[in-house]
Amino acid sequence: MRILAMPFIILYRIYFAAVFFTVLLVLYPVFWFLLLKRENYERVFQLKVMTSRIILTLDFIGLRHVQKPPILDDTPYVICANHASYLDIILMYRILPKKRFLFIGKAELLKWPIINIFFKKVDIAVNREKRSSGMRSIIRAKQEIQNGWSIVIFPEGGIPINAPKLDHFKNGAFKLAIDEQIPVLPITIINNWKLFNTDPLLTGMARPGIARVIVHEPIPTEGMNKKDLIPLRQRTFETINEPLVAYNKALQDENNG
Repeated sequence: MRILAMPFIILYRIYFAAVFFTVLLVLYPVFWFLLLKRENYERVFQLKVMTSRIILTLDFIGLRHVQKPPILDDTPYVICANHASYLDIILMYRILPKKRFLFIGKAELLKWPIINIFFKKVDIAVNREKRSSGMRSIIRAKQEIQNGWSIVIFPEGGIPINAPKLDHFKNGAFKLAIDEQIPVLPITIINNWKLFNTDPLLTGMARPGIARVIVHEPIPTEGMNKKDLIPLRQRTFETINEPLVAYNKALQDENNG
């Protein structure tokens, strides 16, 4: 069955990439102009939300909240989501279009044409092999939190080989939340790995469809200190993982049936 679908998968991946880079290329001059001034960053965020909507619409990918999302207040959050596809980054702007946020991402993104403009100016690039880079990224993240921005971190540190199975969560997101005494907002992205699998580059699974997500209730950190880091990390892991496991078990049972 997969062999029969392969031509369509390859064509869709090429189409997806063409849409993605064409839309960004067309809007690049607008982004470039806005990014000349720091005071335009909120407009840049709004433009990224619009860009995400355009790309996902043209690629025939919708969004469905599996359960009613919580009402979020104006406080900044450390937003933690599982990571199984490059689609997760684009989708985040559809999931939280009114909660302005920045990504902390790998410094390798600075090498990507067009995309690198955001990690040079707005989002926060970190080279995990250099301790000094990690420290600078945390300092910058804390400054942006003080400016009212939320921070999105994929706590697995990358896309796991066995996605959608979660990798061990790293401590950085939870240390940041405790240091700044702001809530952690867990998000489960249920099925992006089935819509757009990362590897192999040309033949990985890819198709139009509905991205299903759950925005969980925020986890408060007021009064927490470093001794609470591990329990906070574990609670976030379990919150994200529980519906992910349930969905994939149901899918497996359906396929076996």
